Formats: sequence, C-alpha cells, structure tokens
Amino acid sequence: MARYRRTLLAPLVLLLLAGCGGAPTSTGGTPAVPGPDAAGSTAPAPVPASAAAPGSFNPADVMFLQMMVTHHGQGLELVRLAESRAQRAEVRTLAAAIDVTQTEEQETMRGWLRNWGQSTEADPDAHAHADHGGLPATGPEQIAALGRASGAEFESAFLNLLIAHQHNAVEMARNETRFGQDPGARALAGRIDQSRTAQINQMLAMLG
Repeated sequence: MARYRRTLLAPLVLLLLAGCGGAPTSTGGTPAVPGPDAAGSTAPAPVPASAAAPGSFNPADVMFLQMMVTHHGQGLELVRLAESRAQRAEVRTLAAAIDVTQTEEQETMRGWLRNWGQSTEADPDAHAHADHGGLPATGPEQIAALGRASGAEFESAFLNLLIAHQHNAVEMARNETRFGQDPGARALAGRIDQSRTAQINQMLAMLG
C-alpha cells in the first residue's frame, strides 16, 4: 500500500488476538455467502447458525473468524463516524455500504463460531497470537483521534485510516484462503479479499 498517502495516517497498533490454539478439527458448518455488491463490498445475508450445512473446520478457520469479528467491530466504529461527519456524499455512501456489509458478515461469523462450539470473542491476551505475527489493528487511540477531526481533515484522516484497516483485512483473508479448511469460511475470505481490495482502490481515487 505504498501508493496511498500517509500524512494523516496514524501508525498501526499491533493488537494480538487469540483463537489460534487448541481448537480441534471438528464438525461444524457454513452457509453460502453471496458475491460483492455494487459498492465493492461483500454482503452475505445473515443465516442462523442452526441452518448451517455440515462441514469440517480447523484451528485456522477459528482464528480467522475470531480475529475478523474483532476487526469488523473496529471498522464499524470508523465508518459510523464518517456516515454523519464526512463532507462528500460519495464518502458517506461508501461508509454506509461498509456498515451494512460488515454488520451482516459479523453476525454470520459469530453464528458459525457458536455452531462450532467456539468463543465468538478473541482472547485479550496480548501474547496469544505471537506465533502468528500478531494482528495489525486499528487501536482506540486512532479512532479517538479521528473523532476529534472535522471537515476536510476528517475525510482525509478517515480515508487513510480505513485504507490501512481494509488492507489488514485483505491480509487476514489471504491467510485463511491459504490455511483454512472450512469451505464457507474460505469462500467468505475470498469475497473479503476482493471487496476490500475494490474499496481500497475506490478510496485511493477519493484521495486523489
């Protein structure tokens, strides 16, 4: 992501999340996930966990979903600031589309984890993911700093921060595609890779 501007981008905070160890390969399930929408984001319809089809999962699937649930929560904090504070309609529209998409994805992922008998929350232990290099995440200090910005400064800071945030999602999704086993989780990861890459390109154009 060397192309995008870093003037107002706060340094990423390494947040180490859990879910990588101790989850045995078991029987669980995942529903199919629809493709990307017109805004370049995925929008899987929420599916009750009880409706999940049988399938197998491994620790990488559990780690991916637990980390992505937390990552989505951080992204939702960002876009909900922009929905009311961004100046340009195109920025507000993108933020609203991401809000809908990531809310639904988060509900779906939590449903899968519950169906597998796994925790839907990441372990707060800062060392739990050391073996996996940690998770670059958007920290509360960065979100708070964004909340204090206004006008054109807010838009520029928001776009830079969200570009970095979605880039992290792409990296996590590609790890799941490489190491995961559950077909539904891998399919979701592929759609996250495509949609977040499209969003990044859209935001780079907005930054000019």
